[in-house]
Amino acid sequence: MLKKKAMRKIIITTFSIITILVLCIIPGKISNNTNFLDLDVDTVYVNNSTTTEIYLLASNNYLVKTTILINGKNLKENVSQIIKYLTLGNSSKLPNGLNSIIPSEAKLNNIEIDDKIVILDFNDKLFDVEESFEEKVVEAITYSLINLDGIEGVKLKVNGNNIIQLPKSKKNLPFVLNRNFGINKVFELDNIHNVNTVVTYYMCSVGDKNYYVPVTKYLNDDKEKIKIIIDNLSTNYIYESTLVSLLNTNIELLDYSFDDDIMTLNFNEGIFTNEKLLEEVIYPISESVFFNYDVNNIIFQINGQEIKKVKRNNKIM
Repeated sequence: MLKKKAMRKIIITTFSIITILVLCIIPGKISNNTNFLDLDVDTVYVNNSTTTEIYLLASNNYLVKTTILINGKNLKENVSQIIKYLTLGNSSKLPNGLNSIIPSEAKLNNIEIDDKIVILDFNDKLFDVEESFEEKVVEAITYSLINLDGIEGVKLKVNGNNIIQLPKSKKNLPFVLNRNFGINKVFELDNIHNVNTVVTYYMCSVGDKNYYVPVTKYLNDDKEKIKIIIDNLSTNYIYESTLVSLLNTNIELLDYSFDDDIMTLNFNEGIFTNEKLLEEVIYPISESVFFNYDVNNIIFQINGQEIKKVKRNNKIM
């Protein structure tokens, strides 16, 4: 009996020692394993990555919104990556049917960031495009960069000189470019007085994918912007055949209200499509509201009853 107990203690002790040795040896082997090191690097890469929205040129010559992945270590690197996406020949990762707009010969000499304003200094090839695309180069750069956290405006330079006028069209540029510059501009003006500026998001099909297109309209209409947005999206007539809206023509905005950073929109049943509330209806209304109003939440109602709540950055609840 005593002999069996002694043997049992020896076996347990030996097993415990072997277990401790194995635990000590394995970490050393893992730390020297190249595959594990690669996995750690990949994990860091993913954690440093984020998505942002940029504007690329479709075949209908509208700048459309699409999402890309950036992984810069700081804001300057993220700016640089976006400019590469916007420059012809620099990226093979663009969606089919969408193109960069900055000429391939354009080079970025320097990037500075000062008080949320990014200053970009290019060589003299930045506007080496047809006159009709000069302004779109500026729009694509501006609207792609102001999507970044920490960027509220853009200044453009060519070889150290501030660009205050487009070289071919001779259109003047503001010293600091921001969302007030407009994108995909359309002018519906009878006179230069009482001009209302409204941005409306439409849908555009490129290949087998749908993208959203912000259109800045300048018009002589003193109605509230939300009413103009719904009118733009629900009309039978859209000035450009390649732009689409899925809002029913019988939709009616019954009323709207503001409460802090919340906008409440009350519609009739016309907001439904085949008894469903489509994302393709919610999204363009929401994006148009967020662009034109300083609110972070939208409540959708039908005849006074809440049916959907949308947060800024497209979080539908």
